[in-house]
Amino acid sequence: MLSTGVPRRVLAVSTRIALLLTGASVIGASVAVLLWNDFGPGPLDVFIGAIRTRTGLPLTLAVWATVGAIMAIAWLLGRRPGFGTLAAPLVIGPVMQTVLTALQEFGAPHGLAAHLVVHIVGIAGIGLGAGALIVAGLGAGTGELLAAAASDRTGSSESRVRMVTELTWLVLGVLLGGPIGIGTLIVAFLVGPAVANGHRVVDGLVTTSRRQLSLALG
Repeated sequence: MLSTGVPRRVLAVSTRIALLLTGASVIGASVAVLLWNDFGPGPLDVFIGAIRTRTGLPLTLAVWATVGAIMAIAWLLGRRPGFGTLAAPLVIGPVMQTVLTALQEFGAPHGLAAHLVVHIVGIAGIGLGAGALIVAGLGAGTGELLAAAASDRTGSSESRVRMVTELTWLVLGVLLGGPIGIGTLIVAFLVGPAVANGHRVVDGLVTTSRRQLSLALG
């Protein structure tokens, strides 16, 4: 039967890869929305923006260079990146570049209310994308990997280390001339709950889909 043996394993792996690709694409598009909104991106994106300003690199290459450096640091600290850790940025960078280029054909939103709505939608999208990556289970995100590696070395909790690293990206990004705004604080406060909610939503959808598929296959 399709529900047993090799076909079932192939379906499971295919589902995880599909979740990885979908989640990475949603994150890339959502971050592009935040950048287009011109209200202040997240802390790491402030740093990436500074790298772009200082080097003139295209967005995709700036993302790859920054994320690659973070992965290298985490690996040196003892945490090896998984397949998903390596693959997700390869999707996120080009999607960010493509979506941002398309959005820049239109003017950024005007007015505080419009900025807030667009920013919240973008943050929710990041949460859903991150939730898909978590459910895929093919490797920790870059930030999570670094936080885990630093936690191993320092003995501090991962949440505390993550807060310190986010603050570090923000300070370095500002010092190097990266974009910052009210929206940066909104991202910092809301992205954690958004990821938790996205994980819950995606996990529920995947569990329901698997149950329905099992019933259909008998």
